[in-house]
Amino acid sequence: MKDIFSKQDSTKKPAIIVRRILDLIEDGELMPGEKLPNELEIVRQSDISRASVREALSALEIMGMIKRVPGEGTYISERASAGKYPPKNILEKFLEDTEKVGGSFEALEARMAIEPSVTAMAAWRAEPEQIERMETLLESSGVALEEHDVKLFLDIDREFHIAVAEATNNETLISISNDLLKRADVHMWRRYKEDLRLLEKTVEAHRFILNAIKERNPTKASFYSEKHLARCV
Repeated sequence: MKDIFSKQDSTKKPAIIVRRILDLIEDGELMPGEKLPNELEIVRQSDISRASVREALSALEIMGMIKRVPGEGTYISERASAGKYPPKNILEKFLEDTEKVGGSFEALEARMAIEPSVTAMAAWRAEPEQIERMETLLESSGVALEEHDVKLFLDIDREFHIAVAEATNNETLISISNDLLKRADVHMWRRYKEDLRLLEKTVEAHRFILNAIKERNPTKASFYSEKHLARCV
């Protein structure tokens, strides 16, 4: 494949790579199912740091524009075909904020790796009062959604995930989870979630997670946590 990334100022943020790939998709130069160059090749072509390239690819994966296949590579997803990706204005706002925020994508990747295991442990260890706390938060998030109080809803969303971590009764995991949530919980993700109308799905996902914890079923708890993060984070 010919080089598709031009040399850039290495001080720039991941938005450069995200915008370039979106432009190539929009222009029809990258089609669904087509394989992207690997991270090191993108670094070579663009002169952008590998950390920034990794964050850009994480952002595109979260947006559903690319799909990573372990042992094979990264491909343009079927969703990237016309009309199957978030509106351009949403992506532009997303890109504007990536210029200002570093590390958020890596924090989200870490959440995806760790949080399903944390949720599974919570299913084993949650005390009755901790389960009651999650129930209260879930009910409160539903009320906030009905009242269209997005800020309150997202604050409760974060508190729910903290409550799940606390239900592990493992101080190290609680500390790690808190740190990851703080790093990932920045304005760009709040705005992205609101624009994509994922808030209703969040309530449903939290209900599935809580039910699995109440059933003391770690396999289901982990499954629903992973599914939730993949779709709603």
